[in-house]
Amino acid sequence: MGQSVSLSWQMVVIELISVILLFVFLRRFAFPSIIKAMQDRARRIQSDLDTAEATRREAEELKAHLEQEVKEIKLRAEETLTRAIKEAQAEKRSILDESHRESKRIMAEAEAEIARQRQAMVQEVRQQVVDLSLEVAERVIRERIDQTDRKLVNDFVDRLGVPQ
Repeated sequence: MGQSVSLSWQMVVIELISVILLFVFLRRFAFPSIIKAMQDRARRIQSDLDTAEATRREAEELKAHLEQEVKEIKLRAEETLTRAIKEAQAEKRSILDESHRESKRIMAEAEAEIARQRQAMVQEVRQQVVDLSLEVAERVIRERIDQTDRKLVNDFVDRLGVPQ
């Protein structure tokens, strides 16, 4: 340790000039490129962050929009289902009413047909009774008219002057 380091002022000046020259050289040629690269990188990062934020906002808006559309679709589906149920019930009532009216009409027609057939049967029975009554009367009259009655009839016809 006996040696001492001697610093010469010339050496210090040279080193200082070297450092200053190096700094000037770096500042003139290297630092602008490095600063520009760092600024470009910062801009790209900021742009990517802005794009990511915009994409996130768009995704949230799209999600909210889609959720609203899903709600509207569900509401329309419920309304459509409710309307379809009401229409089906109304159609059911209409069909039941129509079938009730049709059954009443068929019953009325059947009753009218029964009444017509009954009237026709009554008329036929009456005609048969009349025919039978006439036949019985004819038989009774034929049996009662005997020879004397025939003679009276013949005399009456002769008096009228009906030629034989």
